Formats: sequence, C-alpha cells, structure tokens
Amino acid sequence: MNKAAELTISLVVYKPLLEQLSETLRSLALSLSHVNISHHVYIIDNTPENEVSAVSENYIYGFFNPDVATYIRKKHNVGFGKAHNCTLGLNSTFHLVLNPDLTMDKYAIEKSVEYLLNNKNCGLLTPHVTWSDGKVQRLCKKYPSVFILLLRGFAPKSIRKLFKAKLDEYEMVNEIDDHSIYINPPMVSGCFMFFRNEIWNKCGGFDERYFLYFEDFDLSIRVKEFCDIAYVPQVKIIHHGGFAARKGIKHIMLFFKSMVLFFNIHHWRWF
Repeated sequence: MNKAAELTISLVVYKPLLEQLSETLRSLALSLSHVNISHHVYIIDNTPENEVSAVSENYIYGFFNPDVATYIRKKHNVGFGKAHNCTLGLNSTFHLVLNPDLTMDKYAIEKSVEYLLNNKNCGLLTPHVTWSDGKVQRLCKKYPSVFILLLRGFAPKSIRKLFKAKLDEYEMVNEIDDHSIYINPPMVSGCFMFFRNEIWNKCGGFDERYFLYFEDFDLSIRVKEFCDIAYVPQVKIIHHGGFAARKGIKHIMLFFKSMVLFFNIHHWRWF
C-alpha cells in the first residue's frame, strides 16, 4: 500500500448493511468529484474470513475505479482502530477516517481541504453533524465523567431530562453552533475525522488497545499535543449510527471495557 495521493481515506466495515454503506460510498464519490484532488480509498473489511461478507472488490469498484480504491479483507475482526491503522505511513497530504454509516454533503471534502490549506495550525477537522431526523449530533464534547457517560448512554429519557443542564454542558450546547468555527474543543467524536496526514502519522493513529469505542476521544486528546482541532460547521454530515446501548449486550460490554481503559490512560472523573 504505497500508492501516493493527496488524500487517503480509510473506511472500516464489519458485516455492514449494504444499503447504508452504498449511500456512504455514493456520497463520498460525489463529494470527491467536486474537488480537484488525487485520492485513494481504502475499504478495510473486518468480517471474519470464515463468514460471508456482502462487500467485495467488485462491489467497491461499482463506486470507484480500481486505480483509486483498495479492498482489504482481514482474517478476523481486528478492531476498529487497528483496522484503520493499516493506512498509517501512506504518502498523502490529508487523511480522512470515515464511518460506513453516514451521508456527506457534496462539498464536504472540498471545504475540509480548503480549511486545512488555509489554516496551517489545524491538524484535525471535525464537521457539523445531524442525525437522520435532522436533530444535531454534537461531536464536540467536554472531558467526560463516568456519571455523564452512563446517564447519556443508558438512562431512560425521563432521567436524562432531570440532568439536561449537565448533559448540555458535556455536549457544549451553549458553546458550539451551526455557523461559527470553534477551535480546540476538549474532545471530538469520530464518524468523520479529517486529518493533516502528518498528524495522523505522528500520533500513530488510533491506540489499538481500544477494540471499539473511545478510541476517537483518546486520539483527539493526543492530537492537541501537536496542533489545533477545528470544528468547521460549513462541512456537513448526516450520521445514521451510534448508540451502543441499542446494539445489544456485546456492544455494551465493549463500551464499558473501553471506558475503563480510557479513564485509566487519562484520568478518572466520576461526577
């Protein structure tokens, strides 16, 4: 994997819903078509080799020419961060870490490239994101407490309402809006992380001790050792995923394991 490009893109899938993944790839191809930048897309499939995957080279080539796309099939599920890290060391100017469950605005890539070219201190850009129903998804967050994470992820709606002010503070509701650029939020979630590739490589990508969840929080904290992070609302995304608690007991267990690891590496905050 030594293909040179100005922009490299990594997208990790695991037993994906093809309808959702197809929408992501269509919107990515459209957004790439609106900017004059050489690019290479890496689709990393974590579906175990002994199971049938709906994704294949031929499927990927339905969206991208073979010379700008590479399909990588892992023998087993190596984890979200480790799969993305196979793109470390590539010769590019920018690198985009992308989720397989989103739709991006057709100018998202163009505006991301433009911002990083004009703001040399910025090494990571995070976009304005809405859920499928149009409600704002807040990627910029304050450093969490155990209480806030459990409240936000697992408490019933009636209980969350009692602590709305605390949740709003965590999600920076009164600081982040849909039109103003915000520099250096404490942490950002990672459905769309647009890096200056030098920073992606300098940080060593994701910490592979996280199998799933919290690797984006951890990386955004480490990024700020080297550069600024910018929330740029002119870059617009619709995210269809999220909510570990709704995905079953396995995801809940992974969430808790990664949460403990995150607090052990950084620092514990209970309330």
